[in-house]
Amino acid sequence: MNIPRVLRRTAAVGVAATMLAGVACSDPRSQRGLVIGKSSSTTTALPGPTIVEDPTTTTAEASTTTAAPAAGTGKAIAPQSTGLPDGSPYGDAIPFTSSVDVPTNLVWVLAIGSDARPGQDIHRTNGDSIHLIGVDPQTGVGTILGFPRDSWVAIPGHGTGKINSALAMGGPQLMAQTVRQLTGLPVDYYVLTGFQGFQQIVDELGGVNVNVDKKMNDNFSGAHFQPGWYDMNGGEALAYSRDRHDVDNGDFTRSFHQGNVFLSGLAKLRAEVGDDAGLQRWIGVLLRHADLDSPPQQLLPLAALARRLDPAKLTNVVVPGRVGTAGAASVVYLTDEAKKIFLDLRPDAAIGGPTGDQPRPPATIPPPQPTTTTTTAPAATTSTTAAPGSTTTTTKPGIHIGG
Repeated sequence: MNIPRVLRRTAAVGVAATMLAGVACSDPRSQRGLVIGKSSSTTTALPGPTIVEDPTTTTAEASTTTAAPAAGTGKAIAPQSTGLPDGSPYGDAIPFTSSVDVPTNLVWVLAIGSDARPGQDIHRTNGDSIHLIGVDPQTGVGTILGFPRDSWVAIPGHGTGKINSALAMGGPQLMAQTVRQLTGLPVDYYVLTGFQGFQQIVDELGGVNVNVDKKMNDNFSGAHFQPGWYDMNGGEALAYSRDRHDVDNGDFTRSFHQGNVFLSGLAKLRAEVGDDAGLQRWIGVLLRHADLDSPPQQLLPLAALARRLDPAKLTNVVVPGRVGTAGAASVVYLTDEAKKIFLDLRPDAAIGGPTGDQPRPPATIPPPQPTTTTTTAPAATTSTTAAPGSTTTTTKPGIHIGG
């Protein structure tokens, strides 16, 4: 699944608010479209990332990272952008008045999109849309970190496997544990959604405006768009978020597009909600489609935090990796650049350091020096480079809002 609308919608509900909702339903048999909860065992940082290295490149890492990459070799570069493209139809945020206290420490939310089809349990299918969203409430700066679904990682208690399989193996709790072990970063909350739930929530919230950077014509996902801004309903947002067949760099670009929907959802929240009653309305839409494994009172502070966020201060990035093999499977091996991103995010949830209005106050106790743990992966037979796509274009040949 992709971050289709619920994740975006969740993002819309406050890219950091409902975005901060969790994925662990108390009733595993439930077929509701959204699961929201608080993580139970992943809220503290680890000493450092745990990366499964590509055995075909480990010894030659220095040469492949310093030389100019040739076609199909070298290091992948993750697409990255901050905020929405120029010309967003949302414009500036409306004034916002709230009496709700918001968190003051860093907040980390894991957004998962299940690939469950009708009749399947969203808790026990593959998680094909995976994003860790980190926000610093003191600066308003944050990062949307997307993971390629075929990333070859260590899964606690299950050896190594594709990251998307962690959901099928152990539900959202195991997915949260897997992401925490991989990145070394905390996971405070998580949100899980499926195709139907995503579409319903997007529709009930009145759609979302999304910028399509390049032509899409993919019968697999149903994405058929010319470049430009679109006022998307739930089905269209889902199709846009799922397309990986006719875009450059496949799942890397798809994950990046899903991050764009998060940003668009946040812009929608800022353009429509001016008080706590508006926040309650958005939360009410979510709760009509959600199962909770933690008290619903946590949603309002998170929604209030999300409403205060500016998309221009959030960076959308996809974890860099190389396409290779593990046995007979085609997988993505994350690179040293991924480790650098994980470590870079630890103190402030920001790529490259704080970029908000105010610097984050220094910690009274210096954090422990992070270390990196390496896990051996199964032998691979081939390795090629997946070079994710470029920064989102701002060219808009056509405007499609309201059509």
